Amino acid sequence: MDRVTAFPNYTQIPSRIPVKVWHGMRAGSIVAALILAALLIAAPDTGLFLMWKVVIPLLPLLFLTVPGLWRNLCPLAASNQTPRALEFTKALTAPDWLKEYGYVIAFSLFIGFVVLRKLGLDDSGAYSALLLLGAMAAAFTGGIFLKGKSGWCSTICPLLPVQRIYGQTPLLLVANAHCQPCVGCVKNCYDFNPRAAYLADLHDQDTYWSGYRKYFVGAFPGIVLGFFAVPVEQMALTTAVSLAVFATLITFFKTSAHTITTVFGATAFGIFYWYAADVGLDPLTYALRAAAIALAATWLYRTLAKEQPFLDKATAKPAPAAPSSAPAALSSALNRASGPQVTFLPDNKRVAPKPGQTLLEVIEANGLPIEAGCRMGICGADPVAIKDGMACTSEISDDEKATLERLGLATNTRMACCVKVTGPVSVQLTPEKPERPRVSQVLDFNWDRSVQRVVVIGNGIAGVTAADHLRRRHPATKIDLIAEEPHHLYNRMGISRLVYGRSAMQGLYLNPDAWYDERAITTWLNTRALWIDRANREVALGTGEKLPYDRLILANGSRSHVPSIDGFGAPGTGVLRSAADAMALRAYAQRVGSRRGVVAGGGLLGLEAAYALHKLGIRTTVLERGPGLLRRQLDQRAGELLKSYLEALGLEIILDAEVDRVDANGRLRGLDLKDGRTLPAQILLVAAGIEPNAELARDAQLATHRGVLVDDHMRTEDPHILAAGDVAEFDKQTPGLWPTAVAQAEVAAENAAGGEKTYVPAPPVTMLKVVGVELASIGRFEPQPDDEVIVHEGAGTYRKLLVADNRIVGAILLGPGNDVASLRAAITQGREVDVAALRRNTPQLAGV
Repeated sequence: MDRVTAFPNYTQIPSRIPVKVWHGMRAGSIVAALILAALLIAAPDTGLFLMWKVVIPLLPLLFLTVPGLWRNLCPLAASNQTPRALEFTKALTAPDWLKEYGYVIAFSLFIGFVVLRKLGLDDSGAYSALLLLGAMAAAFTGGIFLKGKSGWCSTICPLLPVQRIYGQTPLLLVANAHCQPCVGCVKNCYDFNPRAAYLADLHDQDTYWSGYRKYFVGAFPGIVLGFFAVPVEQMALTTAVSLAVFATLITFFKTSAHTITTVFGATAFGIFYWYAADVGLDPLTYALRAAAIALAATWLYRTLAKEQPFLDKATAKPAPAAPSSAPAALSSALNRASGPQVTFLPDNKRVAPKPGQTLLEVIEANGLPIEAGCRMGICGADPVAIKDGMACTSEISDDEKATLERLGLATNTRMACCVKVTGPVSVQLTPEKPERPRVSQVLDFNWDRSVQRVVVIGNGIAGVTAADHLRRRHPATKIDLIAEEPHHLYNRMGISRLVYGRSAMQGLYLNPDAWYDERAITTWLNTRALWIDRANREVALGTGEKLPYDRLILANGSRSHVPSIDGFGAPGTGVLRSAADAMALRAYAQRVGSRRGVVAGGGLLGLEAAYALHKLGIRTTVLERGPGLLRRQLDQRAGELLKSYLEALGLEIILDAEVDRVDANGRLRGLDLKDGRTLPAQILLVAAGIEPNAELARDAQLATHRGVLVDDHMRTEDPHILAAGDVAEFDKQTPGLWPTAVAQAEVAAENAAGGEKTYVPAPPVTMLKVVGVELASIGRFEPQPDDEVIVHEGAGTYRKLLVADNRIVGAILLGPGNDVASLRAAITQGREVDVAALRRNTPQLAGV
């Protein structure tokens, strides 16, 4: 069995019927169900015959042979997906208890359903109609509130446990036509990968998760036999005997759980049709029974045969990476002994990563607590401790190494977003402190002894990086770090979590308080720099104090740009740029009971703000004044796909639209657009780009344009003043990106200490990750005349590479499964690549 095609996910299953046709057929299935309900009431004999003698007996056969057809046409599923199709679902994430116990609820409902049939449900048209309509209403309600199929089909539908058992080895695969796109709503989703989902459940490292599945399949033959062969009061006995036999086999027979569950599934199918095939005509009855047994035997053989290919695929190793520490021979031996596996301490939860997954993605996929930031190893938001198996982790990149040096944590620390596992590894999510403070130093640097005092204005990533690298190179100078905010350095890329999360600033700080003392950096929190006296080399503070300097580094960042909007500033209007903005937004939304929000701006910050409001339970509309989203990072096609993704999550996207004025009488009530339309809104967030905070420099008569003008040494026209980060304008560019701020700050720090380092811009990198969306844009995205353009598009994925002289010069990666870190390194380092492999669209960007 070929590993690639044996377990195709829904993007790899060809769709033979257009989605619009499926929509029409689903509407027909709802109408048919309503007609059946009407027959059950108006003509019960006909309705009961159709429901209990035709439809229900055919379902196990359908589940066993073509389950995808039923998953696409089931009237309950169609009811559940109607709110999504008509775009009025709230698309909330299912609560943890539903994720954990949905399967238990589902098989409990199924058992209750079987018992009700024994008690006379089959003979009552009214109660049968009530059951059908009640199930459709419950499914519809789940679709209103919860995203994807997590409100019914993939959690608590009573037929789900039976579908997952019988449908795990379909004779014919039918592509999932509901989830356009997949929103990642449930674990081990059947609709995502029909042939692998049940095996993934059985082999899940959470023994409770796999145990629920084993429990039901162990009881299943007894439930079926009890329904047909014994009175209702004895059904518990047949079920108990079935469970006892199952437990005995699991305990004493040295074979896999998959083998035993498959045998029990085939047995239940055979029992069902042994009785259901009794149509009163012996020759036909025997023929139907023989056919059912033959079909069950075929299914048994095919299902048993797929376990080993599944295990081979699950443990397939990615291309070997050089170890970060330990000899290569040791790493190789460890990899041969065991496939990639992560054990999370102290709970000893074991997980087998999927090929190409970073440790951060493994952690997020398993619902473990971690803060994510830039996802490139630069910000320092996700350090973890590798307690064992460091030799089985990928090589440390230059960016990650620089971040680890800044953090100064124990030597077993890695950035989760950078690590890929090649063997058994034990991980603790809380990084460890070193036995002694680890302050990195640049040896043999000829630091300028005349530079005795350096003032850094701004404590974002540029300011803190400048202070850190200054101390590494100049052990004697006094460093003052001025921060207008009342917080030490925090993960600005994570502030959207402050809007919908419950833990406020916990986990957002990137350096502990002791970090500054260990490096002899004097911090001035909640302190404003008022002006710069260049003649006397002093910075005047809002407290009345003045700080002298030999070198001054401006790293005071940027603010949100707000275009002219009549009435902006009324309660309910604002921006999302700082932690204070985020926490004020959360407080306001709760205070006024906001239900509708609008974000003006379809760039990266706007989309993150929109998703934050959406997660808070606010119906959110994004207004983009141009014809597409992320127009500075994406081509037209990628923008269209991203728009579809976000709309499927529940966001409303309106293109070519701008806010003209706000309707507020004490607080925001609505918006008037420039094209005459009006929108109801209790919250308006403007995300229309950034403006460098250049006023301080401008007042000091330094050369400015949008930002503070600097040369390639990050010096302003005053040789004693440097600038870095969002406030600096180099070569007419103010990118406003975290990696740019870090690189510029390192140059500014070295040159302030007496060096002559030159800044070389790197290709810009944009990354976005919300539920169901993984997006990266690196370098340029529109081709130049001599570029080769390689485009691969599938269901839920889009990859565009620009290649020049056998080097990748730009890329757009939309969807899962892309090795963004390797691609970014290939672009920034100008490495030659295997263009032929890239043309073949090989997994994990082979050829990079």
